[in-house]
Amino acid sequence: MDNSFLLDTMDWSYSRVSSFDQCPRMFDLTYLQCMDRVDNAFAQWGSLAHSLLERYFRQQVELWDLSGLYEKEYARAVTERFPFPRLEDSYYERGMEYFDNFGGQLGDEEEVLAVEDRYTSTLGGRPVVGVIDLVPRNRSGLIVCDHKSRGKWKSREERRKYLRQLNLYAVRVKEVYGEWPRELWFNKFREGILDREPFNIVTAQEDIDWFLHSIDDIYKARNFPAKPDRFFCDYLCSVREHCEHSSQYVTEEYK
Repeated sequence: MDNSFLLDTMDWSYSRVSSFDQCPRMFDLTYLQCMDRVDNAFAQWGSLAHSLLERYFRQQVELWDLSGLYEKEYARAVTERFPFPRLEDSYYERGMEYFDNFGGQLGDEEEVLAVEDRYTSTLGGRPVVGVIDLVPRNRSGLIVCDHKSRGKWKSREERRKYLRQLNLYAVRVKEVYGEWPRELWFNKFREGILDREPFNIVTAQEDIDWFLHSIDDIYKARNFPAKPDRFFCDYLCSVREHCEHSSQYVTEEYK
């Protein structure tokens, strides 16, 4: 089936393109069939931390109020269940520990130029959208910073994949500020560490090429096979209720 008529209406983001890379069936159910989506506890927890950091860097809340707000807003923000009770305890405690110990700065930034910068632009003739969590500046230059709720990287390859997102954001930074960033930062608040990577224009171009070629592949696709992963399918996928590879699958009989 030719899906061009639907794809032509889309704005492209890292998350949309990477969903096809992770599982073509998830992309199909989400963006072509437009199935209802469900949230998960991990994403809700990450969203709460993102919201608190956004409000702090917008100077809407004080540093000393963060842990209290985290405690107060947790039950309302995290409504889905974690797969195991011990996981919920661990995530809650990690969040409290992070905001209790947060000193007001992520690294050596001297100023923050943008917070939650939502943008629309074009890249290679494709309409693109994105949200940059933070654009700080230090003595060396501009920084692209992304708040990440993930734990330790599983591998170098996984970290490399996530750098694609920051390199795509670097294009936006160059557009707005007229210069490339000097560094890419992952604020890994679950671990309480700042993961820094020097910006490399060659690597950035590789990621731009990956992004555009992936969109071309989506246009060419006629089948959208699943790439099952037990934990992801059962607990993380937003369309898990519509996919037979998930234990959360809801058949037509029970819908």
